[in-house]
Amino acid sequence: MKLDIKLFASLQKYMPDMERLELNGSSKVLDLLKRIGISSSEVSIALVNGQQVKLDHTLDEGDTVAIFPPIAGG
Repeated sequence: MKLDIKLFASLQKYMPDMERLELNGSSKVLDLLKRIGISSSEVSIALVNGQQVKLDHTLDEGDTVAIFPPIAGG
């Protein structure tokens, strides 16, 4: 299955030159993170097609996945 991936802030280092990824079979957001090499502790928010999801959300062909790290500021 082909997915569009968007990584933000400090997570961009994991896929600096890629925005599309292919995974086999039924995969969850957590499987995607493992494939890229991102620890779940580095993730604050995961969006699939603009909707916030949990890391155990099952992905579908053509989904757009956006991953955000915890961000501090004020």
